[in-house]
Amino acid sequence: MNTLQNAAVTNLSLWHHIQRTLQLAFPVILSRLGIIAMVSMDVIVLGRAGSNELADYVLGQSAFDTLLVMLIGLLMGVPVLTSRAIGAGREKDAGRVWYRGLFLAVLYGTLMFCVLQFAEHLYLASGQDPVQAARSADVTAVLAAAMPAVGIFSVCATLLESVNRPLIGTVAVWTANISNLVLNIVFVFGWGPIPAMGAIGCALATVINFSLLSLGLIWFIRTRFDERERYGVLEGRPTLWFGAEEQRKAGYGAGASFGLESAAFATLILMAGLLGELALASFGILFQFLALFFMGALGLAIATQIRVGNAWGRDDNHGMKYAGWVGLGLSVVFTGSTSLLLYIAPEFMVGIFTNDQEIILAAVPVLIWVAAAIVFDGGQVVVNHACRGRGDAWVPTACHFMSYWLVMIPISAFCAFALELGVTGIYMGVAISAVFSVFVLSFRFAWLSNR
Repeated sequence: MNTLQNAAVTNLSLWHHIQRTLQLAFPVILSRLGIIAMVSMDVIVLGRAGSNELADYVLGQSAFDTLLVMLIGLLMGVPVLTSRAIGAGREKDAGRVWYRGLFLAVLYGTLMFCVLQFAEHLYLASGQDPVQAARSADVTAVLAAAMPAVGIFSVCATLLESVNRPLIGTVAVWTANISNLVLNIVFVFGWGPIPAMGAIGCALATVINFSLLSLGLIWFIRTRFDERERYGVLEGRPTLWFGAEEQRKAGYGAGASFGLESAAFATLILMAGLLGELALASFGILFQFLALFFMGALGLAIATQIRVGNAWGRDDNHGMKYAGWVGLGLSVVFTGSTSLLLYIAPEFMVGIFTNDQEIILAAVPVLIWVAAAIVFDGGQVVVNHACRGRGDAWVPTACHFMSYWLVMIPISAFCAFALELGVTGIYMGVAISAVFSVFVLSFRFAWLSNR
């Protein structure tokens, strides 16, 4: 009888953790899908403008995305410290963490804007065609102006997610998608006195949308958020640099980790650029599938990180284990089921992004490797965030360095160029590195959760 009772308690506990993770993750998933939907809409619109405009944007976005993802990582101290403080009963600390996060978002974002003005040198150094490099660098320079606003949005969204109010950011993002579509059409193809700007127009739409999005969330948290007093938003502003060492430290590890990952994928884009305009365009479309499904897994990862951080804050090892492993299991179910769409209707799925038959024929055979990468890449990001929720900053970073720079880049280059598999070879390397990463990080989390 005792055995049956223990089993019943375990089942209830498991179901409780599934419900809690999904409850938090669902609006977060919608929010992250809303962000990537803005990028996907850029690709869909440019896919109708021609392969040259699409290629300009794919390459121009590579340097921007690398630093953008690094920026989000550098600001990861906001959810880490907020969830830990709430778990420990120090709710008013959330306001101080938020103000410091806004300061760091503007500081880091401005520095990255300056760096991105020299993107053409990177493209030329990687062997890109000089004309292609110049056009793409112009796209990068415009996109760079969105960097501080993206950082502010990330800080506001992760604060709301950490206090279990993620739906606010979700609604804001999907509202921005509507304006993004309208601005894309107007700026890319032209309307009335506004000339057709192609890829530059997409970049300008991104800057406008994220600026409005970030200002809107700051206004909401300061004036309309009904729990702003509870979480210390209306408290006196803290010192923004001194006293924020722990917050910056939490961000350094995540920023380095995210930056290494994003820089590795940017390197893959540069590889595709060496294969020609068609390869670059098809790579960019295939990457949208990886990014879209990854965002679903990232929503589960953020929910998992918050729940692991809460459990760690209250010294609950049992809850920490359940939060981490349930997050991984849900990620496998989500990415595995959604990636089946790529097997069932490959031409239709690629056709969403372009009506260019040449690009469709080049992209469809690669989908089998993209689908495999989706499942394992989703799993590794969940376990990575579980480790960070436990306070592990640098081991996940080292794992990312190994999986992406010592596994993915060499294998992708070998398969793409030595074996002459082209874009297929690039995505083979992505899938293999994701398998390596999820297993290494799973062993790491198992060790941490047993300490």
